[in-house]
Amino acid sequence: MEVLPAGYSDFRSREYWNNFFRSFDKKNFEWYGNYGDIKKIVYECIRRRFNYCDSSLECSSLKREILNKNCLLINTGCGNSNVSYEFFEDGFEYIINIDYSEVVIEKMKKKYGKIMEFINIDVSNTDKFDTLLQNLEKERLKRKKEYKLFFDKAFLDAYISCEKNEEDICKENAKNYFSIIFKHLNEGDIFLIITLAQYYITKEIVRNIYDKNVMLEVIPFLLKNNTCEFKYHPFLFAFYKNKKNIKDYTVKFTHLGDKTTNDISLWKLPQEINNTRECVNLHTFRKGKRFTLDIFNKNVNECHYNVIVYDSSNDVIKYNTVVIVVPFGYEFHWIYSTPEGNEQLATQAGAKRLLLVMRSNFWGKSGIVDVRIPVVHNDKRENPASLCPENDLNNGLNGIGAKQIGRHGVNEHFDEREGGKEKRNNKKKKEEEEEEAILTSNPPLGNSLYSEFNEGKNSVYILLDTIKNELRNILNEISLPNSKNFPIMVLNEEVRNCKIISHEKSNFCVSIIIRDVLITQEFIEENFGIRNGEEIQKGKNLQRKTRKKRNKLKKRNSAKSSSGDMQTEKEFTQTNLEKKKEERENYFRSRAIYKRQMIFSCDPLTVQSELIYTRENEETEVSEEKVTTTGSAPAFETDRINFEYIESASQYHVNFCCSVFFVINENIEREDKFVNICILGGGTNVLSNVMKTVFPNLPLHFDVVEIDETVKKFYSLFCNEEMLTSEKQVTNYVIMDSYDYIKDSQKNEFYDIIFLDINNSQNSYIKINDQKLYLTCPHIKFLKEEIINNMKHILKKSGILVINLLTRDTNARKYVHHFFKSLFRSVVSILSTNKEINEVLICSLEEVTAEKVTSFESCLIERMNKSDKWFLNFDVENFLSNVKVL
Repeated sequence: MEVLPAGYSDFRSREYWNNFFRSFDKKNFEWYGNYGDIKKIVYECIRRRFNYCDSSLECSSLKREILNKNCLLINTGCGNSNVSYEFFEDGFEYIINIDYSEVVIEKMKKKYGKIMEFINIDVSNTDKFDTLLQNLEKERLKRKKEYKLFFDKAFLDAYISCEKNEEDICKENAKNYFSIIFKHLNEGDIFLIITLAQYYITKEIVRNIYDKNVMLEVIPFLLKNNTCEFKYHPFLFAFYKNKKNIKDYTVKFTHLGDKTTNDISLWKLPQEINNTRECVNLHTFRKGKRFTLDIFNKNVNECHYNVIVYDSSNDVIKYNTVVIVVPFGYEFHWIYSTPEGNEQLATQAGAKRLLLVMRSNFWGKSGIVDVRIPVVHNDKRENPASLCPENDLNNGLNGIGAKQIGRHGVNEHFDEREGGKEKRNNKKKKEEEEEEAILTSNPPLGNSLYSEFNEGKNSVYILLDTIKNELRNILNEISLPNSKNFPIMVLNEEVRNCKIISHEKSNFCVSIIIRDVLITQEFIEENFGIRNGEEIQKGKNLQRKTRKKRNKLKKRNSAKSSSGDMQTEKEFTQTNLEKKKEERENYFRSRAIYKRQMIFSCDPLTVQSELIYTRENEETEVSEEKVTTTGSAPAFETDRINFEYIESASQYHVNFCCSVFFVINENIEREDKFVNICILGGGTNVLSNVMKTVFPNLPLHFDVVEIDETVKKFYSLFCNEEMLTSEKQVTNYVIMDSYDYIKDSQKNEFYDIIFLDINNSQNSYIKINDQKLYLTCPHIKFLKEEIINNMKHILKKSGILVINLLTRDTNARKYVHHFFKSLFRSVVSILSTNKEINEVLICSLEEVTAEKVTSFESCLIERMNKSDKWFLNFDVENFLSNVKVL
């Protein structure tokens, strides 16, 4: 008899399971381990069963310490497992087993029927399942059992398994299953699920608990026998009733190793689970593997360090493991934050595995630093992502003051400190350190680290000392085998002027910080170059040539514009842009330049929102007392701040703005009618403010849809006052899930433009013909015909859907192209003109003809010539050559 399923749907077939259990006539089949693997975890869950309910204050500490086994245990999908018998042997006396295979129920009745009950029932019959649980509750009270323990070992995994065309069936199964159990989950009851926690499972768990008064704990565990044989390791999910009527979008996640528990965002649960799997086989080398560890202070439950682990493709290996120290403020530089940058570092260092160690932005001032907790976290989001720059590593990193990379103790050395000042080590000490393997056991630094790090001029050295002392054991643990005496390297010693100006908790990402970073030198060098005497003279000569070229083109343009000489128009416009850039250069060189950044604690190595602002060069910082957690006061005096929206635009935001010219024309400003725009995934509203600056006289109405109300609170920190008060350009902030907003919208042919810019979690993919297609943006739930048809319904007939497409997967890119081409009349692609890998897709309900593309080019060029400001380094010819109708 064949016991392997023909497909996923067999796992929901009664006939399949009857045949399966006939085949395993005498041998019990244990899914995901036995009772011994989970016994201690179950005990802890029982002790914590009052932690999240109103009765928690009334429960004495003694009552919590007592292991109470006086309960009704309901084992769902019991199969022929011995786990119920092991529970019974351990003192759980009242056990009900349910399964919808009558074959296995009869077999188990003969085996254990004298000591526990077995009931044949199909839980998909919700009425019967509901009635059964009602009757069992009455029996529990009759028998004076104090609580119910629902137990599911592998049942959910099978029950919601589905083929690609059966997702709605499994979605409904999960909804019914959870709704019935949660209905009967009382205060003090527990619902335990043993699962492999694959993505299709965790997404249904998240979907079915986020709006319920239920708290969730997730505990990964290793099977005692044959652990290394398993690709997926099991997790225990523990659900508790929360009668406090407070929505809490966090999960208590217990980490492997030291079993420390931390709060994580519910929405980040799938990627936390994926990264935990990575940690199980942490010492296994795999080219291109990249993930991030959060290192927590166990005394204050606070992340103090982040460590990026990267396994290189480098063939010339000098060291199995190399540690590189990332100075504070540089963690978002491409060399540290992208796989391409990490690969270049690994090549330069001759490293097989790279460990990039940095201070966390979320480290507060409290607690003694005693880090022992490796916590896996998600990889950096690619938005926008950059390809690997061509410059040599040692030739400077876009203004960060890089020096030649060197092994600590060779090109760099530690300092001794007296009275807060540095004192160079003597030559003998230096030679000893050069010989040593830099990981020594010195006394910990204690509380002084925070203030020195933020105020000291050489705080890289403090981080080096921390690595030697506090992180020594952790770095040894995550290094590759045979990495004894691995070096620690420093790329540059400078620390950026960086201040946390606001910090607030969030229901979706645990907490959010807003910080300001001084970037004057980097911005000037990147956009205008370094100026010395010779280059200033060259600049003046170039200005004279530009003026002559501009005058010449102006005459040619006047003579040939009637004949439609587009090439002349392009040349004239580009020259005009160069003149405006000269004016902007003088402006920026006279000011201090900052980036204001929003960062989520659940994704600490990703800048979620970023805006450049300037101040006069006289720097007036506010005191530490003015730093706030309410989102109302920046770190620098607000009356001196000027937000530079146009210069803040990333390349794909530039392309977003240019896409507007497929909708508007030269007459639209005179018509005085609003252009209705919807932004899905609005964040702090940077995009709408960039567009308001680019189109200052255009009537614009924005509906900005953002799920997190805490993000909205920070909106005022990312805009000038005039952006809030303009009557001609209106912003309506909608706090709602973007998917639900589109699905439930009652609008009809309302929007001129819908912008879709919502990222997936790390390693998200769509499965097409058994092939995984990895995609960062757009979110995969928007790659469904039904939701796109909803968007088409609320778009005007002349409207467009504009999408940020971000993926390194060529097949995924092709699939997304094909998907939108099948649903729209025309799709236009605009590739990034710089090293970003973002592609903007413009989906039109009308045909985009050659004439329409020409009109688009003309409107764009006219706008650039009329505007006082335009995007820096905008290359007209290059941009237009990247506009293609697919």
